[in-house]
Amino acid sequence: MLMRSSILIGIILVVIVIFSILIYTQYYSNRTSTSSNISQPIVTTSEKSLRIVSLAPSDTQILVSLGLGKNIVGLDEYSFELLHYLNETSLIPSNVTVFQTISPPNISGLLLLHPNVVVVEYGLDSHYIPDMEKAGLNLLITNNDFALSIVQIEENILNIAQQFNEVQVGKEVVNWMNSHMINYTPSVNVAYLDWICPNGEAYTVGGNVFINNLLVLAGGNNVFANESGYPLVTASKILVVNPQVIIAQTVYNYTYTIQLIEEYYNDTSAVHDGKVYLISGLAVDLLDEPGVLSPYGSVLLHDILIGKAPHYINTTWVEENLNVSLPVF
Repeated sequence: MLMRSSILIGIILVVIVIFSILIYTQYYSNRTSTSSNISQPIVTTSEKSLRIVSLAPSDTQILVSLGLGKNIVGLDEYSFELLHYLNETSLIPSNVTVFQTISPPNISGLLLLHPNVVVVEYGLDSHYIPDMEKAGLNLLITNNDFALSIVQIEENILNIAQQFNEVQVGKEVVNWMNSHMINYTPSVNVAYLDWICPNGEAYTVGGNVFINNLLVLAGGNNVFANESGYPLVTASKILVVNPQVIIAQTVYNYTYTIQLIEEYYNDTSAVHDGKVYLISGLAVDLLDEPGVLSPYGSVLLHDILIGKAPHYINTTWVEENLNVSLPVF
């Protein structure tokens, strides 16, 4: 089951990254107007009758932290998986509907739940937003996947809180995040690889995305900080920047990922010095899902950079060593 889940997550990640690159410029041209229009709550129904559907793990963790988990009647399978990792599925109704795909969304299934609001991530579902609106669904469109930093993630949390008339709770969530943040002086050159292709090319993170901010706070210098978004880089380019540390998401399984790294990046300092780290499960969620749990992602990265973490970091290690919990206010 874990193997199947890893494969599905990997495939979806590649699609999301490619799609994000295509809409990156369009998004930022519209971002100012999207953010500034949040003045009145989108949800005006009473809390007792509130029915929410969340279609992204980053949004789900925010909603749960705002105390709205009990109002979630539907969510995507990766949101449910995240709550399962955290042993916090009790925070949502036991009869919640779990959608097996994030994109494209199951519009007919959403309608059957009669939600007051469907929370959708622009980076995942922008192509389908017109169809969802045409179907009569009330949407709250978020943009965490395009946040530049922890600060912007916090701004988005406050915006979501305002939409649900939970402004004070949103401030408490942000205060909690700030109390769990770390900030070390960058001193280690690191490459973070979202996905390694069979030919050695890899999707990485540029200097204007939130994962870069997590790396810097953890004490790392992103070797691709001069790039934008989530660029696809060649194996030769990785050799040229010569990272001291490579952090890579597991592609299908540990053995195959190591084979790819040793085949294409063997001449890097990271491989020579034995500083290659693979992540999977909850470790990936902490780094790739921009939300309330993001401070833990920076702590995880710092443990990697100082050699405290093992070379394969899975859900079990994270649970036993980082004491991750989702705050609920």
